[in-house]
Amino acid sequence: MSPLELSAALVLVALGPIAGSAAHAFASRYPHDLTGWLFGRSRCPHCKAQLSARDLVPLVSFVLARGRCRFCGAPIDPESLGAELFALAIATVAVIALPFRSAVLVALVGWVLLAAALVDRRTLLLPDVLTLPLLLAGIAAAWFGLAPARPLEALSGAALGFAFLALVAQLYRALRGREGLGLGDAKLMAAAGAWLGPLALPRVLFIGALCALAVALASGAWRRPEQPLPFGPWLALAFLCVLVIEMAARANAMP
Repeated sequence: MSPLELSAALVLVALGPIAGSAAHAFASRYPHDLTGWLFGRSRCPHCKAQLSARDLVPLVSFVLARGRCRFCGAPIDPESLGAELFALAIATVAVIALPFRSAVLVALVGWVLLAAALVDRRTLLLPDVLTLPLLLAGIAAAWFGLAPARPLEALSGAALGFAFLALVAQLYRALRGREGLGLGDAKLMAAAGAWLGPLALPRVLFIGALCALAVALASGAWRRPEQPLPFGPWLALAFLCVLVIEMAARANAMP
């Protein structure tokens, strides 16, 4: 890696916590205050005090404030710190495992998936404003040779991913009389198919289902039976893991 590439990689890693903070803020304001997310000023959700730059430095502000608002002393949502750390991890893994151009793509996809997962965790919805651009970006990346899937594979993968999970959702609703999977999950699976192609979809679904099952079993002691477990975060994690693996395999196969 040249000094220029190393500098660019360090910048990408440094952007990770900022992306995580933005993803958490998006999830906190979705769907009622997206204008505020874009143009508004951050405030403490408890005392409504306006936060300054010193309160908004990713990772650092949380540690220095010991996880509490400096105005009212209320605890800061630890999910914000978790989102910043996870976004940092996404960028770090991408930089270590992939060439720089691929690392940038994977980091961007990972940060969007993180925002989608955080929204789904809060609302049980995967927003079209995130999943549909991710789908279109996958088709575009395949067209320009930047994704693991080829153009026809991207189209067939998107169609197959959406159709399969939409069918599963319909069958679940018919058998159980209530929602199990939503069309947001199907759209996210379509995005995975667009980036990865149809042959990778069974791995995405298997890893996502395995993670969701593990979490359901681990949380069974304290989670109420009627409390739904969102599938989107685990599907997003599986999508990202398979994307990293496929991009790394593609990079290693190139002369």
